[in-house]
Amino acid sequence: MGIKRVLLIGPFPPPIGGDTVLTLNLSKSQCWNRHGIEIERIDTSPGDRVRVPDERLGVKDIARGGRVFRELAAKLPRCGAVLLWANGRFILTEGLGLISYARLMGKPIFVKPFGGFLGQRIRRAPAPWRRVATGVLRRATYLLPETRTLVRELVEDAGFSPAQVLFLPNFLPEGSFGGELAPKRFSGSCVFFGQIKREKGVFDIIEAVGGAPHLRCDFYGPLLDRDREEFLGAVSRHANLAYRGLAEPGTVSRAAARYDVLLLPTYHLSEGYPAVILEAFAGGIPVIATKWLSLSEIVEDGVRGFLVEVRSPRGIREAVERLSADPMLYDSMRRDAFAYVRSFSEQAVLEEILIPRVVAALDR
Repeated sequence: MGIKRVLLIGPFPPPIGGDTVLTLNLSKSQCWNRHGIEIERIDTSPGDRVRVPDERLGVKDIARGGRVFRELAAKLPRCGAVLLWANGRFILTEGLGLISYARLMGKPIFVKPFGGFLGQRIRRAPAPWRRVATGVLRRATYLLPETRTLVRELVEDAGFSPAQVLFLPNFLPEGSFGGELAPKRFSGSCVFFGQIKREKGVFDIIEAVGGAPHLRCDFYGPLLDRDREEFLGAVSRHANLAYRGLAEPGTVSRAAARYDVLLLPTYHLSEGYPAVILEAFAGGIPVIATKWLSLSEIVEDGVRGFLVEVRSPRGIREAVERLSADPMLYDSMRRDAFAYVRSFSEQAVLEEILIPRVVAALDR
């Protein structure tokens, strides 16, 4: 059997972030090789810069779009199917052209919207554009939302066929999973992994933990230019806080295991199932996150961590103190998180959900 080629269009690092690392992990997975599939890539990343939510498109974005279309025209003829991994804004702008071109060329296309915001973007679009966008998206072979809330929104609110909308959560590479879960006592060691920007709740963490002598928190991730100076200044004022630079892809679950709890009090507009939560679970630590969008689908409150109100430093501090005060609860949360995350492995997500559909599309 000859090699089958699949074209993956999506953002690759830099910058390091949930979307770019997910696309990188997908392209590197050995699962494709076992099915005789070779991945070709088109990188849509804006470059080594963390972006502000809903940042306006600029000249560089237009130039990047032209490059992506040129690469698509060159690579598509030798590929049997297309995977489009993109955020909601990309899908509803340039992505519509990519989908239309792929279908014009007779290629099946699988569209994965990052995060959980695509349904809301469709609802907020002007009516004429909404009709155009949904018409084009209905030509995709599958839509692959990563949250169950987005599945419901696409089917019940936007009117897509349930047969076209396939739940495809984020996954972790097999190397993210360790062996046995080693015993650990809660010592007050907190960690944040993610892009350093206000919407991720980093300033709420600083207010909650900064100056508490029995707690400490390390921050890892690329800095958004807009918040860089304020963040670094705030961290420098507290001896128990530190910015540790970047955590390279593939190292987060092992790094998380050195800490006691992940803090992710996010209110980022496009949040879905953040990979850092899954990586924390794989490292055997619970998560304190916010009651925001679909986070409750993976962080069951009181089971694998705690959910607090958005923009609530007091809620973060109280949740940390509860873990400190109840060793049995902390141990139970660690064990539940460590077992739960296995359902987000390459085997569970790629081998059992995505690749069988890709292989069937290629065979057709």
